[in-house]
Amino acid sequence: MRGSPAFFAILLGTIFGVLGASLSKALRYKAPDECKWVTTGDAEDDVSLVCRLRTINSELENTNFSVIQPQHTVRLRLECSDALFYQSSLSAGSFRPLVELRELVIEYCKIGNLSDDAFKGLRELRNLTVRTHNTDWSAMALDVSAGAFTDELRQLEKLDLGENNMWNIPEGALCPLVNLEILNLTRNRLRDITSFHFNAVARCLTNLRELDLSNNSVESLPSAAFSGLTRLHSLDLRCNAIGFMADRAFEGLSSLAILRLADNRLASLPPELFSDARDIQEIHLRNNTLSVLPPGLFSELTQLLVLDLSHNELTAEWVNAATFGGLVRLVVLDLSSNRIARLDSTVFRDLYSLQILRLQENLLETLPENTFSALYNLHTLLLSDNQLTVIDATTLSGLYVLSLLSLDNNRLHTIHPGSLRNASSLQDLHLNGNRLTSVPDALKATPLLRTLDLGENLISEIPSGTFDHVAQLYGLRLTENHIGNLTKGVFDRIKELKILNLSRNRIQYIEPGTFDENLNLQAIRLDGNQLTDIAGLFTNLPNLVWLNVSDNKLKWFDYAMIPTGLQWLDIHSNEIRELGNYFEIEAQLQLSTFDASENKLTEITGNAIPMSVELLFLNDNLISKVQSYSFFKKPNLTRVDLKGNQIRNLEPYALRISAVPPEKPLPEFYIGDNQYLCDCTMEWLQRVNRQNQTRVQPRVMDLESIYCKLLYDREHAFVPLVEASHSQFLCKYDTHCFALCHCCDFDACDCEMTCPQNCTCYHDQSWSANVVDCSNGGHVNRLPEQIPMDATRLYLDGNDLRVVSSHAFIGRKKLKVLFLNSSNIEIVQNRSFNGLRDLEDLHLQDNRIRELRGHEFEGLDALHQLHLQRNHIATIGNDTFAPLRSLRVLRLQNNRLTTLAIWSLPGSIELSLAGNPWSCECDYLRNYREWTRDPSVRVTDASALRCVYNITEFETFGDAVFTDDDFGFAMTASDRERADNESVCTDAISVDNDSHHNYTKTIIEKQVLQDYLPLLVATLASSLVVILLCMLAFVFRHELRVWFHSRFGVRIFYRNQEVDRDDRDKLFDAFVSYSSKDEAFVAEELAPVLEMGNPSYKLCLHYRDFPVGSFIADTIVQAVESSRRTIMVLSENFIKSEWCRFDFKSAHHQVLRDRRRRLILVLVGDVHQRDLDPDIRLYLKTNTYLQWGDKLFWEKLRFALPDVPNNQRSTTQRTRQPPPVRRQHNNRTSSGPRTVSVHI
Repeated sequence: MRGSPAFFAILLGTIFGVLGASLSKALRYKAPDECKWVTTGDAEDDVSLVCRLRTINSELENTNFSVIQPQHTVRLRLECSDALFYQSSLSAGSFRPLVELRELVIEYCKIGNLSDDAFKGLRELRNLTVRTHNTDWSAMALDVSAGAFTDELRQLEKLDLGENNMWNIPEGALCPLVNLEILNLTRNRLRDITSFHFNAVARCLTNLRELDLSNNSVESLPSAAFSGLTRLHSLDLRCNAIGFMADRAFEGLSSLAILRLADNRLASLPPELFSDARDIQEIHLRNNTLSVLPPGLFSELTQLLVLDLSHNELTAEWVNAATFGGLVRLVVLDLSSNRIARLDSTVFRDLYSLQILRLQENLLETLPENTFSALYNLHTLLLSDNQLTVIDATTLSGLYVLSLLSLDNNRLHTIHPGSLRNASSLQDLHLNGNRLTSVPDALKATPLLRTLDLGENLISEIPSGTFDHVAQLYGLRLTENHIGNLTKGVFDRIKELKILNLSRNRIQYIEPGTFDENLNLQAIRLDGNQLTDIAGLFTNLPNLVWLNVSDNKLKWFDYAMIPTGLQWLDIHSNEIRELGNYFEIEAQLQLSTFDASENKLTEITGNAIPMSVELLFLNDNLISKVQSYSFFKKPNLTRVDLKGNQIRNLEPYALRISAVPPEKPLPEFYIGDNQYLCDCTMEWLQRVNRQNQTRVQPRVMDLESIYCKLLYDREHAFVPLVEASHSQFLCKYDTHCFALCHCCDFDACDCEMTCPQNCTCYHDQSWSANVVDCSNGGHVNRLPEQIPMDATRLYLDGNDLRVVSSHAFIGRKKLKVLFLNSSNIEIVQNRSFNGLRDLEDLHLQDNRIRELRGHEFEGLDALHQLHLQRNHIATIGNDTFAPLRSLRVLRLQNNRLTTLAIWSLPGSIELSLAGNPWSCECDYLRNYREWTRDPSVRVTDASALRCVYNITEFETFGDAVFTDDDFGFAMTASDRERADNESVCTDAISVDNDSHHNYTKTIIEKQVLQDYLPLLVATLASSLVVILLCMLAFVFRHELRVWFHSRFGVRIFYRNQEVDRDDRDKLFDAFVSYSSKDEAFVAEELAPVLEMGNPSYKLCLHYRDFPVGSFIADTIVQAVESSRRTIMVLSENFIKSEWCRFDFKSAHHQVLRDRRRRLILVLVGDVHQRDLDPDIRLYLKTNTYLQWGDKLFWEKLRFALPDVPNNQRSTTQRTRQPPPVRRQHNNRTSSGPRTVSVHI
């Protein structure tokens, strides 16, 4: 039957019919804009609609609910924006079309009034919530009209009008809601409850079961106020201001089960308060001011289960045997935070069902005998924060099922040994914060004890056997006692112990093996003690995951001291100088959080950080060095804190991490509050957060807050790291010879950088900035010798030079800034600055220069600023500034100039001219006036300019000043008899014709231009260009050869081609010799690029390819002879480890003595010349050496390596296979046999 075609046809028809019905329904119901709908699940076609609006019928918009489809819409939720402060409103009949609506919720709409018939037409409505949150606007309140709830809402069962800032509700406004069961009026400002007509006369809302009037302003409860609510089950009056309650306030509440009156102002309760509510089960009177409880107030409440009288003012006078008489079903009694100073021995006589009794935070000093004897069902007793001093043998009698006892923060000094004999089921005991001097013997009667808190006492020692009778103990807290030393065996019987807190004691010594029997220990606190050594304490605890030994006096630390499974370790605030890892177990550890801050650590290395670490805190140490690749191969790293150390420099690979996948966030590093020096090695840090696709650097979170000290800057000592310019990252040097410079052993070598005597020199990482500071160097009558040719900034101020000779700076073609100020210069000869074609800023101020004839500044095509102020200049040739085509700033103030053809200067120039005795000649002033009309002209001190007449020397001119707005000058005269009606400017004719006045006119005549020979100049220039090109080709011949080889694969001027052809049959292209501590660099950086690149080379790596068990010297000799080149990775690790071995060193000497030209040295990190022995220095002088990090490093390395066949050996097609590789790991913790072959 199932296989018949008819069956499949019926099945397909059914499926498509159902799908069609669903599709038709989806197409039939369409939600309005800003609304979403879902099916409710109550019925097949019922829809729940949620609309998120800005407002309802406000100034912004009108809302039309008629667009909502009335059919199937049974639930509607309207949410207004809580960010817009516009009032909403509901008009009468707004929801009339929604005849099937059963639930309506309005939230956050600032409605000010519920008008008559606001919900007209909603005959099927069962649940109505209107929460305007008008409390956001203190002046906004919701007013409810008397006719807002009509007979049409008679089906309503739940009404929520909370958080509307309502002050009142019209009398009888809720009475039409005859079927209402739940009424929530919380968080309003209601004061009078009589307007609700809850009394028996009005008989309003008689079906109400839950009434919430909490968080209002009700001040009193009159008699019979709720008498009509005979079915009321829960009444919530919390957080009001009730201070008065009538005797019959709860009259008629025969069904009341839960009463909440907490957080009011009740001082007393009427005796007949609960006469009609005898079936009540919970009474909450917490946080009032109750000081009186009438006798027999609760005696008729036989169904009472919970009574909360905490945080009141009750005293022993009103808490007695009569207070709780008859409460035979009471389960929870809370009397905490009162003023009870004593207890009657019969006060709990009838409470035999009581399970939880809270008496903490009272004034109890003693407990009478058998006070709790009737409470044989009690399992929780809280007596903490009282004034108890002694627990007698009979104090706790009868508590057979007691499981939790809190006696903390009392004044206990004695606990009777038999006080817990009846409490053998006790599991949790809190005795902290007392005055106990020893562990109580009473613990012998509690074999089931699980947690014990004895912290903050006066316990000074723990004898062996103290905890022998609490073998089930899970947690033990002994913090802040006076415990001294701990001996082995004290915890041996507590096999189940998992948490041990011994912090803040006086422990100086713990015997090794003290915790060896506690194999289940998971967390130990020993912080705040005086421990100096933790060796042998924790290594045998396989389950330990949390350890805190901070704030002690530990001198040393090694990872071998902790179990490999430890996940959280805190050793901060000790005196540890090194994170030891003698057995190299960083890969076996499972530490995820490690805090070693506030110690005395000085250096961070790669093997000092576990590979599993996630959070690493190393702040506030003495760390001055972070070794390269310290954070490499730490894949789980998420945060590292290095703040507050003494780090001055970070190498480019100091923060290098393993590549992070794109979907995973970068680790966060904090490295601020260090003493950074912005030298040439630190510029990379400025760009560390500019990640590329490799994602091999962390994100430095506080990069913008890092300040660093500049090695050399005359204006700023400290600058924000991110704001420092490229030229400010400098390093000091005395002498430097570039790798491609081959004349350093000879005198007059231009490519050798030697700092002159009495000078200080600095350079940046790429040597594009070269600062030479010879200020105040005592140089007399001549410039310092051997000023570096590549100098970019030269400071010669403060010397006694007298004369700047012709071509004094020839060859310093990169010089951009030159300071010659304050150097007593009197003469600047012609073409003194010839060759400084890139000079931009020249300072000659504060000297004694008297004249400039016209050829001093030739060749300064790029000069932007020229400072000549405060000299004695009286004459300037008309063509002096003609060669300065790029001049933008010219300072000439405070000289002796009378005239100057300033209008012939380049446009858009900034001038300073004040303090000169300018001529008052009319033609000169007229030309000046015409020139100043040009908008591009800027004379910064124009208001201070003065012209002078009848004066022969500038220093003696008179005080009279004449002004003329037409000329822009102020004129100064020595003769006050100058006629007021005369012109303020003078010319030659007027001066000669005046016999009464001896006026003088100062004029600078134009110098005769020299006769240049254009052809001769062109010839000389061409010759100089050819010679210069030849010199450049010779100086940079090695760079040219590298460039030709990297670009075209051609080796020009190469003399060893025959030797290379003879070596092609050798097994390897290169043998790489390096330190085992640099294996990460070789394996991750050097080898992959050479072996997998194009061209690819076959390498023999020292620690990868050497056969196991062979002699190191023989193997090195064989490897070098089998390779066409030898690459030696020269680092600090190499010098201090491998090169110190005699066999290693002698083997290299033996084979390299005749093969020096085939040795390639790669310098990694900061390797100082003083650390090198004579043999390595010889290798550096006679062989190719490369600096890791050089921008042409790979091109130079491939040029130094031999050409492989066809210059394109495939990375997948190897003609020969290297010998079998067997890696050896020197794991000293392994128990099996091991062979150590090459590791040092």
